[in-house]
Amino acid sequence: MKDLVVADENKPIAVPSDVKGEHAISIVLRYGAIISTLIMAAGVALAMFRGSLGMSSAYHPIHPRDLFPHLLRLEPVAIIESGILLLLFTPIARIVVAVIGFALERDLKYVLISLGVLAIVLLSISFAIEA
Repeated sequence: MKDLVVADENKPIAVPSDVKGEHAISIVLRYGAIISTLIMAAGVALAMFRGSLGMSSAYHPIHPRDLFPHLLRLEPVAIIESGILLLLFTPIARIVVAVIGFALERDLKYVLISLGVLAIVLLSISFAIEA
């Protein structure tokens, strides 16, 4: 299915919807990586400014469900870990965008495949968090 985009008043250019989907996916991946990097850099900068990571000598990762209170206290480790979590969830957002794109194209086969991939990724993450 093709949508028309007018680049010039006299020459309409046909842009396939899969190109639009790929563009949406690239935006999600690009901005997910940029934003997560900026968040991690802010955490590192705050740690350098304070002179420490705000933790004892032994590193203990913060469980994701306990992350929000640590973020409210502006702990550098929590900020860095939230950036890492965002970076890890960026591919999940990519899968969700692909599911939406395939659904808009009414391509049930690829919607189901993408939902299966999403289920596998989410199950893997849930097992990793519990371990």
